[in-house]
Amino acid sequence: MRYIEKKKPNDFDDEIKELKEEIKIVNNKSDVWDNKFKTKRKLKEYILENEQNYLCCYCEAKITLDNSHIEHIKPKYLDYENLTFDYNNLLVSCNGICFNNENKPITCGHKKGKKFDEKLFLNPVKIKNIREYFIYTDNGYIGASNLDKEKANYTMKILELNTFNNYLPEARVKALKQFRKSVKEFAKKRRKRLDEVVLLLLIRENLAFISFLRFKYGYLIPN
Repeated sequence: MRYIEKKKPNDFDDEIKELKEEIKIVNNKSDVWDNKFKTKRKLKEYILENEQNYLCCYCEAKITLDNSHIEHIKPKYLDYENLTFDYNNLLVSCNGICFNNENKPITCGHKKGKKFDEKLFLNPVKIKNIREYFIYTDNGYIGASNLDKEKANYTMKILELNTFNNYLPEARVKALKQFRKSVKEFAKKRRKRLDEVVLLLLIRENLAFISFLRFKYGYLIPN
């Protein structure tokens, strides 16, 4: 997981003000979010482009507008009126089926569901050094560092970032192999050293599983 800096669009508050007024008078509050938030897709595109580099906020798989959803970090059922349209509570998550043939989500936002403990969950919007809570094995599995094992393990579990047969570890390894191939090709084409190319590509923060890649090449990244 990586820290995500929120950059609220200028017109967000105006539209949300109208929706909040409507929430006060309708019986079905979820209908306001699901059906009356007309620019939801536009907002999702804005977040992906300006904040997340088209990466899932949790697993960091590459995602598009069509295979993702707006994610409430703190589930909106906890405080519907305040959490539903709180911009700092909104990210974009994959649908949890990126690397399997199932129709039901097995990772990330939809998997989180109603199992949520704010005191244990590592919030990628609030924790700037969130990467330091995790380590990775050579075969792509994510683990807890010594920074806070309880919080790291809770976050990994609730998002199912290592669940057997969700194929995330395999996808991370595949991304690493592709990255190494790209580095060699780029270096040869541009006549640059391999370490120079590695830093150039990693600093962009737009590669799938970027935290895993940065962990593997951490010795090259200046503090």
